[in-house]
Amino acid sequence: MKLFTLLFFGLLFLSCTSIDRKTDSLNLESKLTGKWIATAFDGELHEEWKLGENGWMEQQGFYIENADTLYSAKTRIEKVENDIILFSIIKNSNPKIFQSIEFSEDKIVFQNKDYKNPFQVTYEFINSKKFKRTIEGFENDSLVIYNFNFEQVKN
Repeated sequence: MKLFTLLFFGLLFLSCTSIDRKTDSLNLESKLTGKWIATAFDGELHEEWKLGENGWMEQQGFYIENADTLYSAKTRIEKVENDIILFSIIKNSNPKIFQSIEFSEDKIVFQNKDYKNPFQVTYEFINSKKFKRTIEGFENDSLVIYNFNFEQVKN
């Protein structure tokens, strides 16, 4: 009986002190976690990426121009069954959903040809302090490509 009691309390202690560590389901935590900034048009894009409770990457971002916040956005990159999906919600706009057509150690390409702008979003991981996001779409029936070079902000 003493052995059973000792084992019971030992297991109870271990279960209460175990670390509840989120699992990086897509191996993107080391590439995206942190605060980032990129020059964009006449302003700056600010983003903060973190590993969410479900193991997917989550972002909150905003665009500042002339000291005004012109838009804010929330983005998630997650796995749905066998697909890698990018969900993007820009405030006061319809949500956009893109499916990965390429996923490698250094690059992810998301696409949804049902949209005109953007129809493709690409993330290229340069190093642990830099990544590039390229957005492709059609504006007035002309192809436009925007490159945003993000650098990690020191806390």
